[in-house]
Amino acid sequence: MSLFSADNKVMQFLDTFIDYVLLQLVTFVFCIPIVTIGAAMTAKYYTAMKLARKESPNILQSFLKSFKENFRQGLLLELVAGAAFAVLAVDWYLLCSTNFGLISYLLLSVMIAVTIVVGMTAAFAFPLLARFHAGTGQILKSALEIGTGKFWVSLIFVLCNVALAVACIIWIVYGVFVWLIGGAVLCWLRSMLLVMVFKNFETEGTEQMNL
Repeated sequence: MSLFSADNKVMQFLDTFIDYVLLQLVTFVFCIPIVTIGAAMTAKYYTAMKLARKESPNILQSFLKSFKENFRQGLLLELVAGAAFAVLAVDWYLLCSTNFGLISYLLLSVMIAVTIVVGMTAAFAFPLLARFHAGTGQILKSALEIGTGKFWVSLIFVLCNVALAVACIIWIVYGVFVWLIGGAVLCWLRSMLLVMVFKNFETEGTEQMNL
C-alpha cells in the first residue's frame, strides 16, 4: 500500500489532524468579534463531532452552516455564560480580598462547588446546542444533568483546558504553536467523548437532532 494512499491509516490520521487544526484556526477567527463567540463555539463542536463520527465534512462549509443556524441562540448562551462567570469573578474577588472570619471556609466550599457546576454546565451547553434542537432553558438543564451525571468526562475537559493553559505558559515563546497543535488534539479528544456521551440522547430520540 502506498504511503500517500487514501486507505493508508497514517494518511487518514494526518488528514483528520489537519482538519482539526483548520477548525481551530477558523474558530479563532470567528471569535474575534467577541459577540460571535457563542455561535463560533457551537459551530466548532458541530464540525468536530462530524469529524469524530467520520462523516468527512467540508470544514468551512460545515462550520458556516452551524454558525448561521445557531447564531441567535449561541449569542444568548454566550451572554448567560458570560454573566455567570462575571458574577463568579466578583464573588471570588470579594472572598479573597475580605476577611469573613470562620465563615470563610464555608463560603470557600460553596464557591468551589458553584464554580464547578457553572463550569460543567458551560462545557456541555454549546456542544448540546450544536447537536440538538432545543430551547435555551432545556439546553442549560441538560448540560447540567450531563455535566454532573458524566462527571468523569467533565473532569477530563477541565484537565485538558488546564493542561493546555499550563503548556502555553511554560513554552510561552511557542505559545501560538502550542495552542494551535495542542488545542486541535484536545478538540479531537473532546469531540470523541461528546459523540460517545450524546449517543444515549440520540438513541432515546427525546430531542430533534440538529443535522
